[in-house]
Amino acid sequence: MSFTADNYADELAAAEDAGTISRTTAAAGDSIAVAVWTIVARVSGLAKFAAIGAVLGPTFFGNTYQFTNSLPNLVYYGFLAGSLFSSLLVPALVQHIDAGDRAASQRVAGGFLGVTAVALVAVAPVAIFLGPLMLRFGALAGGAATTGAAQERVARWLILMFIPQIFLYGVVGTATAAMNARRRFALAAAAPAIESLGIVAVLVVTALVFGSRAGVNNVSTGEMLLLGFGTTGAVALHAATQWWGAKRAGITLIPRAGWRDREVRAVVRRALPSLVQAGLQALQVLALLIVANTVAGGVVAFQIALNFYYLAIAVGATPVALAWLPRLARMHVADEMQEFHDTLLRGLALGFFITIPAAAGYLALATPLARAVSFGKMNSTAGVGMVSVSLMALSVAVIAQTAFMIATYASYARKDTRTPMKSMMLQAVLCLGLVSSALLVHGSAVLLVIGLAFSGSVTVAAWHLTRRVLKGLGPSTEHLTPSLLKIAVGAAVMVGPAWACARVVRALVGDGGASALLGTGAAVAVGGLTFLAVEAFWKAPEVAQITGGLSHLGNKARHTFAGVTHD
Repeated sequence: MSFTADNYADELAAAEDAGTISRTTAAAGDSIAVAVWTIVARVSGLAKFAAIGAVLGPTFFGNTYQFTNSLPNLVYYGFLAGSLFSSLLVPALVQHIDAGDRAASQRVAGGFLGVTAVALVAVAPVAIFLGPLMLRFGALAGGAATTGAAQERVARWLILMFIPQIFLYGVVGTATAAMNARRRFALAAAAPAIESLGIVAVLVVTALVFGSRAGVNNVSTGEMLLLGFGTTGAVALHAATQWWGAKRAGITLIPRAGWRDREVRAVVRRALPSLVQAGLQALQVLALLIVANTVAGGVVAFQIALNFYYLAIAVGATPVALAWLPRLARMHVADEMQEFHDTLLRGLALGFFITIPAAAGYLALATPLARAVSFGKMNSTAGVGMVSVSLMALSVAVIAQTAFMIATYASYARKDTRTPMKSMMLQAVLCLGLVSSALLVHGSAVLLVIGLAFSGSVTVAAWHLTRRVLKGLGPSTEHLTPSLLKIAVGAAVMVGPAWACARVVRALVGDGGASALLGTGAAVAVGGLTFLAVEAFWKAPEVAQITGGLSHLGNKARHTFAGVTHD
């Protein structure tokens, strides 16, 4: 018999539903697949931010480019809840996929994409108008009136070239949901690397053609056109890849008049609280970037630190949330609430197994990590210091956001969007109130304050949401506290060897960029191995989950390879 990647994936899903394959093992395997490809995508994202720092540097021109290029992401994934395609749309697609109704799946996905496109048409002009004004406000707060005017002028041109990205991200979000609903995660997780590497290529060409000395007051029209259209072209390539992945999963995405479809309208109504939640999240990030703009290069430095933060979340929390979501949704439909509770606790423990040591590593290795990603104009005492301070301040948020994200997706599996919204409202009030205190300080202290404000507010919100979600699930046979204690001790033990390794490599090799990369790489490897050794010694159940998941992936890869060779 011949196997292909697609039909074997469907056979594995059927075996899991029938109980032949452990749900936890299969979910852990999918989580590992997402994590591996997400690492590829996020490392390319770090390369992108390093390239921005190297070419544009800790300057107000760098701030302007990075801020305006962040707007499409903030508008779509934030104010229009684009990331929730992987949550709210998945349960709606699951029932049609399980019934083998391809036409209904395409109708719902296409209708949701059509509704999103209409909403984006209404929102896009707001971003075009307000984005430059926000930059000018940040510059004025920093005492530079002429710089603020120049930033506003450059930003208007860049935003006009960046705004099509919003619609492209609509395709990305819908395609991701279509693949995840079929329990196919790899391409959706890996494809962002195409966008990041495309932007790196654009920045390299920009440096070769125009050099890296331009400031916000003297940037040429040609450089703006290359940066603007080149960056948007990279996003278009990413969207095309995701669209192809959805088609390969059986759903050809064509925008439809979803407002006429009763099922799509029901999904949209359920999404309204999530829109509020995502909008409040985006508002916080926007506020952080506006305040960071009071420091020359502050936006670039804080974005680099945010990318490390998102990397840990993307490797630890997102894979678990995505892999667990369709399974939790099916448990909810089948009214298997004790299994739902047990599975959720195992998912939380698996997420923490990655993000707690990651947070400890960020705190201990903030300066070596900052040196490793600071190149060109960013490779200065001020640039490295700003990245380091930002990363230390955001480290605690990594752990809290893991709990918040997994608990949010568990709520969405039960079609509950209001509970996470209420917790996000609490987070937003705290964050916006605390971040305003950063206007009282100067220099790198600004980045420290806004990072701590964000970490503190996320921690409170995560406690609030997780407590409410677990309280409503009834009894469970699982216990989270023993796993947390083992993970925390393992993370504390690993810090010493990791820090010492970074110091030794720096002493032996020197202070250059190669030394920083080598030192941090060695420190991460030593720290990771130490952590795994401690957890294996204690026989932590998460080690068994990961081992089983790797075996599951190995079987899948062998059958896929057999299909390729036989065909």
